[in-house]
Amino acid sequence: MLDDYKLKGQKTKIEAELEADIADKLSKMAQHMKLSSSEIVNTALKRFIASHHDFLPPGELSKAKRS
Repeated sequence: MLDDYKLKGQKTKIEAELEADIADKLSKMAQHMKLSSSEIVNTALKRFIASHHDFLPPGELSKAKRS
């Protein structure tokens, strides 16, 4: 199951601001599970995107299905 969190494919860095309590919890989760913050955030965002297709611009969903 922890392998599901591993980063796959090309990677890029982004900058994001988080609420302090979220950043603290993320750090604690990463230490406890021995995963990087990037792995946890990447997995969380994949799950968010999968359940919020309405956030994507029109046509973007059909592109994702073809890939």
